[in-house]
This record gives sequence, C-alpha cells and structure tokens, in this order.
Amino acid sequence: MYKNEGAKGQVDTFIKASNIKIRKKFDFILRYIADERNQFKEPYVKHFSIEKYKRLYELRLKAAGTMVRIIFYNIDENVILLNAFIKRDKRDTEQALEHALKLIEHLDRVAETPVDYLTEVEVN
Repeated sequence: MYKNEGAKGQVDTFIKASNIKIRKKFDFILRYIADERNQFKEPYVKHFSIEKYKRLYELRLKAAGTMVRIIFYNIDENVILLNAFIKRDKRDTEQALEHALKLIEHLDRVAETPVDYLTEVEVN
C-alpha cells in the first residue's frame, strides 16, 4: 500500500475504519487476485482503458450495500494500492484517478518508495 512518509497509508486507514463485511470482502478479493490463475479480471478488477489512466486498475467490492473502490497499479509484479473510496458518483472515480496519478508521480520521483506491502488483512 502506498504510504506517505511518516503517515499512515490511506488505503490501510480506510479499510481498518470500514465495517467487518467490507474488511472480509477486501481480504477475499486480495487473495483472489493474488492467485495467478485469476489475475486481474472482472468482476473484482477493472483495467482503465483511457490512455491517461492505462497504468491503473480498480479493485471493486460491494458489501453491506456499500460500493468500495480501490485504485491500484501493478509494477514489477507488485500490486500497489493507492487510493480507497466509497463510490457514490462517477466523479468520485475521476477524482480518485487524478489523485492516484499524483501518487505515482511522487513514487517515480523519490529514490526510496514509501510503500508497505500488504500480506494479510486484519479482519477482527
């Protein structure tokens, strides 16, 4: 997960603050896409086709009547989760994509990438 220097990661904070159903579904989907047989395919993952966002993917989950989206990208076979949000409007995704591009630019500029790799989600 992307983690700004000295701060908690936005995705990590978002998931930990979410209800148990969302955390369990998030854990399930991460395990699902980690299995190389499934790869990044719908319904859980959407690849953006617009040129500007071609490097980005959207992790899609719905639990407890809430649509959660997590913008991520794949680099050197590592999935880096950039931004999580509740989708209420189409513009929510557009704003998250723009924010994700800024995070990627930051990662490209710094020598040490401020990234934690998530191995297991705490669902308690």
